[in-house]
Amino acid sequence: MYRVLSLAALALLAACQPLPQPFQPTAADKGSVVALLPQDTHGVAVLEVTGLPTALSGPLRAAVAQALRDEDIPAAVDIAHRGAILLRGEATLVPLSTQEEELQITWFLVPPEGGSVRSFLRRDALPRGQAQAPSGPLLDRMARGVTTALLPMLSAAANEAQGVRGVTIWGIDGAPGDGRVALKRSLEFILKENGVRVVDAETPEALVVTGNVTLGKPINGQQTIQLRWVLHLPDGTELGTVEQENQIPAGSLDKTWGEAALFAAEGAFEGLAALLEKAPPISAK
Repeated sequence: MYRVLSLAALALLAACQPLPQPFQPTAADKGSVVALLPQDTHGVAVLEVTGLPTALSGPLRAAVAQALRDEDIPAAVDIAHRGAILLRGEATLVPLSTQEEELQITWFLVPPEGGSVRSFLRRDALPRGQAQAPSGPLLDRMARGVTTALLPMLSAAANEAQGVRGVTIWGIDGAPGDGRVALKRSLEFILKENGVRVVDAETPEALVVTGNVTLGKPINGQQTIQLRWVLHLPDGTELGTVEQENQIPAGSLDKTWGEAALFAAEGAFEGLAALLEKAPPISAK
């Protein structure tokens, strides 16, 4: 069993201010657990977006493909090699005012070999007429927004294709105030943002995360807070633990956790990511 000590996020719990730089989680700390594309996948094919003016459809698809390539993900417009992930969209232009309209595009990510189809809705406010004559900056902004939403979905598709288990979060005991709910929601959010598939508790083969919060007795207006996260196999075997500890103003979390829950979850993920990489795949016997 592995044990990881993670102090990064709890620095925020000590005071309502930005994390001290030495404890700030870095982009590398929060990287995806697995590669963004499944093995044997031939990149992403950006296909038709129905409902768009011709002047916008082609340039937008080209911009999305370029934004994906900027993230080192092979992508092309309309060229769908065998094994490619397909990206297509359905668009609607909704008038907002005499000066503005909203472009709503539902994007669908279709993995090869019959995997789960994933979708998301992207909304962009445009000056009237821009859809018929889109500018370069507009196309770039829209494409970057699409790519930002796609990255965790691509990682989730890779997890599924490679037999990586989903994760479910069970009870978080001992948390004062709304911590039980806030910590669970925050950790689910951070896991999803990093491409980890979060599943229902009833899902077979899912890994299970449990949490425990311990508060020390107040001393001179301060108290110790300890968070302990455990990653389990479906049969209850512990794969490892992540532990966090810090001093906070006494009683500061007795009611609401606010953004402290999110930063605590970020710190927990730094340790959990290492444990997830060591988890046996579903195909392992």
